[in-house]
Amino acid sequence: MKNKLIAILAFFNILAMSSAVNAEKVEIMPEQFMAMIQITVVDKGITGKEVDESIKSLATTENILHVAMFPLSEQIGNVTGTDYRHLSIHNICDAKTAGVIADVDDRFTVILPCKIAVVEGKDGIIRMFSMNPDVMAVLNLPPGAKEMAEEVAAKIERILAGAKVGDI
Repeated sequence: MKNKLIAILAFFNILAMSSAVNAEKVEIMPEQFMAMIQITVVDKGITGKEVDESIKSLATTENILHVAMFPLSEQIGNVTGTDYRHLSIHNICDAKTAGVIADVDDRFTVILPCKIAVVEGKDGIIRMFSMNPDVMAVLNLPPGAKEMAEEVAAKIERILAGAKVGDI
């Protein structure tokens, strides 16, 4: 956990050093990027489509907007003409919180809306990939914004926990 926070802090330190108007390319180490990702393994026997439905349903239960679901495996299959393992991306958003975060720093919009990727690995295991909620701790959000972001992170955590076991 400590190493992940250090990597995340280093990443956002690089972000803070780059100017909003300067389009300079900043080098990011793979460990810094990987520290920003949370992996949730789905219980055996639950399909990717079941996880997709669970995420949609749980977002409603959590009173957070499920903006869209992109069925990438279907799109890949349509383009290539061959079946592809399950791959979908869910966008989930609390618009009020998103606006507050954008007002803190326009660059933070890169993490909006919250995303959950549902991926059947090459090993056949279904996993959900999402932003590590510890990222919110290093953004130095002002009071009010921080609490709103933490509440959204808690909702995403509950969605992941439910979808992991196939709750609806």
